[in-house]
Amino acid sequence: MNLKILYEDKDVIVTVKPRGISSQSSNSFEEDMVSLLKKHMGKDAYVGVIHRLDKPVYGIMVYGKNKKATEILSNELRKKNIEKTYEALVDGLPESDEGELTDFIKKLDNNVSKVVEKSTTGAKEAVLKYKVLESYKKDDRYITRLRINLITGRHHQIRLQCASHGFPLYGDHKYNKRLANVKTDEDKVLSLAAVNLSFKHPKTGMELNYKINADF
Repeated sequence: MNLKILYEDKDVIVTVKPRGISSQSSNSFEEDMVSLLKKHMGKDAYVGVIHRLDKPVYGIMVYGKNKKATEILSNELRKKNIEKTYEALVDGLPESDEGELTDFIKKLDNNVSKVVEKSTTGAKEAVLKYKVLESYKKDDRYITRLRINLITGRHHQIRLQCASHGFPLYGDHKYNKRLANVKTDEDKVLSLAAVNLSFKHPKTGMELNYKINADF
């Protein structure tokens, strides 16, 4: 598999993760982003994982090419200085054209998360902002395209929050309950893509910004 490289220098590499590929090294025999990047850069290359995308999600990622760059960018991520924008196709229509969702999420043992009370042991605050880009009615329901900015980065956050607020993602077999009974053409893939990534270069401090189009 040939990776799409958006930018590369001695410190960082910005690439597009395809659907079905893990963001970091996995224990299976399947290819993952780290092994694919090492094929591109050399088998002994340093690949520092800074952030993650779920396996079925498509989109832009940045990796560090040395320990120092990775540490700096990881710290920037913790301080919420790395901006990530997503687009999603959802089943339904939010009450307002733009807004902010705040919930408390707990990750469970079976690779799913759930919305819980704030006082629940292990609960973490999850915040995102969304904006409706377009919406149209098909049969008896609305199909809506959203732009989403993550304020926090929790396990399955976008998928879970959208579903819990009444507009689950198309193709999301974990959280879209409709798929248990009926599937549509839009449900062939998980309709979530990381379309924009902005961060400061760890060495030069230059603001870098990369965009792609959602593939759904």
